[in-house]
Amino acid sequence: MFQKASYKSLEQRIKSLELENAALKKNIFSFKDCRSNDTDFGSTHADFAVVINEKIEKERGLLLAVVEQFSEMVYITNSEGIIEYLNPAFEYLTGFARKECIGKDISMFRSSKHDSQFNINLRATISCGRVWSGPAEFKRKDNSFYTIDIAISSVRDENGEITNYVGVQQNISNETKINEKMAQIQKLESLGTLAGGIAHDFNNMLFPILGNIELLLLKSSAYDNETKESLTQVYESALQAKELVRQILNFSRHKKIERQPLEIQNCINTVLKLMQSGIPRNISIKKEIDPSSSPVIADPTQLHQTIMNLVSNGVHAMGKTGGVIKISLMPVNVSQFGSNGRIKPGDYICLSVSDTGMGMSKDVMNRIFEPFYTTKGDEDGTGMGLSVVYGIVKDMDGAIKVHSELGKGSEFKLYFPKPMKKMIASQVHTPDLNERRDMNKDQSHLLFVDDEDMILKVAKSMLDRLGYLSTTLTDPLAALADFRKEPFKYELVITDLYMPHMNGNCLAENIKEIRPDIPILLCTGFSDDITLDLMAQTGISDVLSKPLSIKEISDKIGKILKPKMSII
Repeated sequence: MFQKASYKSLEQRIKSLELENAALKKNIFSFKDCRSNDTDFGSTHADFAVVINEKIEKERGLLLAVVEQFSEMVYITNSEGIIEYLNPAFEYLTGFARKECIGKDISMFRSSKHDSQFNINLRATISCGRVWSGPAEFKRKDNSFYTIDIAISSVRDENGEITNYVGVQQNISNETKINEKMAQIQKLESLGTLAGGIAHDFNNMLFPILGNIELLLLKSSAYDNETKESLTQVYESALQAKELVRQILNFSRHKKIERQPLEIQNCINTVLKLMQSGIPRNISIKKEIDPSSSPVIADPTQLHQTIMNLVSNGVHAMGKTGGVIKISLMPVNVSQFGSNGRIKPGDYICLSVSDTGMGMSKDVMNRIFEPFYTTKGDEDGTGMGLSVVYGIVKDMDGAIKVHSELGKGSEFKLYFPKPMKKMIASQVHTPDLNERRDMNKDQSHLLFVDDEDMILKVAKSMLDRLGYLSTTLTDPLAALADFRKEPFKYELVITDLYMPHMNGNCLAENIKEIRPDIPILLCTGFSDDITLDLMAQTGISDVLSKPLSIKEISDKIGKILKPKMSII
């Protein structure tokens, strides 16, 4: 707004000066043969002309002083586009001195990003006396580019002929970059919404894969070693796929942070497996893990994200030349003397990720943790990776040290506080597939509702294995009718969340109206859709996240009903 106002006032003032100049010249000629004794103008037309010219020069000097102090960039060319004037703001931003530009064509600043049609349209507009305004790319002396909002207008003489063009520019590069980054963030948010829908379908497909493999592994005594090994590999791959979907959803939906004792070395191995196909063959990974490194209290998704960002940056830093990424993990003690005020004294688990890439200058190192700052191209990154890493580590009361030299690579050291033994001991025990359950003669009857027939078949096999009777139905309306007919037939209801005709939460509400005491488990491929308010409103006891495993189903049901038998 200020830029346009400045331009308009400048344009009007230049035009008024030109008109005033023309009018004064006519007055000079009209007084050519006159003799005046007016003390203000002298006794001759020559004296009168001197006074007029002084007035014009005074006005021009005042106008020039204003333009010289403009924060906007101003240039003036002749009618052929040859530069006649640049103000200091123009010199400052472009890096060109005024003497380097005067007498040269204004096209010296134009960017190759604009095609010939852009320049033709611009020239056609201003040569007709109209104002051209809009964004454009201009070139600096160092051949870098900046984005400007520019308005170009013509200046005419007393005969109406165009004598000059005046351009007033405002640098909007930072605003443009912010808008571009915000657009990227909006795309990521849209991707997160899309990921939720895809995850639901993907988890539904994983459910029978993971469930059937678990059931087969429980019969491992019937297979030879080669078959057992193949089944185990498929099972592990299915678990990795399940974890990958979970991470995608957590990244895109900003899931609530859930910290727990974690072995960093396990996270390193998981991340490297996930990234294996994307790391070029000319880059080797070396690990140095101290076995005495204790677990840390962290959110698994955040820890995976941190390691993935650091390894990814190392891969990018080495580019096509290749090199070595070294990942080390060891316990360290930071003393009062060694902290240098940047790290609190104490015991830490230090994760180091280094590369043999191009390294960083001091200027780059000073900015690497700034949001949106990146040395990568527009298509290679958003500039958010290291700022996210910094935020995660600081939120865990940790610290980061960075060492880098141009041509010698970079090293990132992350210091995670070493937790007390009591905190580690509080970790919840996860039952093994072969963990035995107490026998119980009475079999509980469960109702399982899901619109995917394949899921129901696998779920029934799992429940049979656990010693439960089960009725499985694909239609929630039929399930409601069946429950209404015999409300005390079942001891537990498990229902999918998203189904045709009636969603699981609506089914749960209707069942609770018939029998308020019945426990209900809601099953979904995207657990973030189920809030505490929704659970309280519908009377849901707990949530099962797809794809289900036998031990997960056993755990959840076991909290409500007594375990029935061994799952061996």
